[in-house]
This record gives sequence, structure tokens and C-alpha cells, in this order.
Amino acid sequence: MKKIRFAALALGASLIASPAFAQDSSVVGTWDTEAVTDFGTFAATMTFAETGDGYTIEIVDQDAGGGAGPAAPTESTISDVVIEGDSFAFKRSMTTPQGAMELSYSGTVEGDTLTASVDSDFGAIPVTGTRAE
Repeated sequence: MKKIRFAALALGASLIASPAFAQDSSVVGTWDTEAVTDFGTFAATMTFAETGDGYTIEIVDQDAGGGAGPAAPTESTISDVVIEGDSFAFKRSMTTPQGAMELSYSGTVEGDTLTASVDSDFGAIPVTGTRAE
């Protein structure tokens, strides 16, 4: 009987220690965002999607900044995605004409409003967004 209790206790402890599967989050969806910098305003569409065991993020840059027109597709890689409830964080590695850039995003969602900060080589960049329809 002691073995059965111990096995049940060990199973319960292992479930608590297991990584959490993706759970519903208000962050999931598509967002029209703007980042205002000293170099101009950069628009992008961010799509947060739930997968079987986590989340994915796709970012499509809309213009070259300051309304200069369509941007060439920016090659980037998203990693270290963490979404918990209304909060999110992730890293984006980009290749730009000026060289490689590492960005760290963190933010929250309240209703249909997204507010974030991006840590970059140029300092913190504020990002705001609204849920796309």
C-alpha cells in the first residue's frame, strides 16, 4: 500500500513540475502595432498563435519607417516566447542593412490594446497596438 501511495505522490509531483501547455491568453490574435523611434515610426503586424505546447509569433513589418513606403521583408527569428495570461515576452533577432540587431520585447494586453517595450541597442522603444479586425 505504501508503494501505491508513493507512486501516486510521485506522479502528482511530476505533473506539477512539467512545463505548462499553452493555455488561452488574451494576447493570442493579430495586432496592428507602431514603434515610435528617433528614426521614425515603424508599423508592423504581430500575430500571436497558440500551438499544442506553446505559442508562436509572426511579425510582418509594414513600412520602412516614417511612412517611407513598403519595407523589404525583414529576415528575423523569434525565440524565448513566454506568454502568461495578459503578459508576453520574446526575443527577435533581425538582419538589417546596418547589421544584426537583437531585440527583447515585453508587454501586456488589456482588452483590445497592446502596450510593450522593446529593449534595443538604441535604448527602450515603446510599442503600442490595437487588435486587428
